[in-house]
Amino acid sequence: MPKLIKNGEIIDNSYTWIQDADQAVNSTSIVPAQKWLAEQETIGKVAGIWLAAGDGTECLHDIDLSQFDVIGIHFPAFVDGRGFSYARLLRERLNFKGEVRALGEFIPDQLGYLLRVGFNGFQFNEEVDLEKALALHKPFSISYQGDVSEPRPIFLRRQA
Repeated sequence: MPKLIKNGEIIDNSYTWIQDADQAVNSTSIVPAQKWLAEQETIGKVAGIWLAAGDGTECLHDIDLSQFDVIGIHFPAFVDGRGFSYARLLRERLNFKGEVRALGEFIPDQLGYLLRVGFNGFQFNEEVDLEKALALHKPFSISYQGDVSEPRPIFLRRQA
């Protein structure tokens, strides 16, 4: 079974990322958001949806996101930063509490930044060593600026 990083641990990936339109969809599938939006009446229960780089989050504003265990965000290239914004919007504006999973062509060096904007699941490409990727973010135990999980900067946290 493939592995991923979730909440700081390497675990088995129990969901299937559906990228091919011909793949069968079931309750453990993460389907493209546009496919789910077009077929939500007939597609049945799915584990989650994923946003392509150009989808934005506007298409999800009137959707009850609590029905999904996971919302994936696809990175077509590690230099494409739109996914960072999508994760932050999912957490702060759409109040999504489930797993926000990075999918695709991101690199282990980005893990710390991805965590700060709201990602908590990371499905790296197969060639990435998950142990090494996890070790890259562990040295950073505190940040000076606020982020999604702790919006107060360090000087305000010290006063509390």
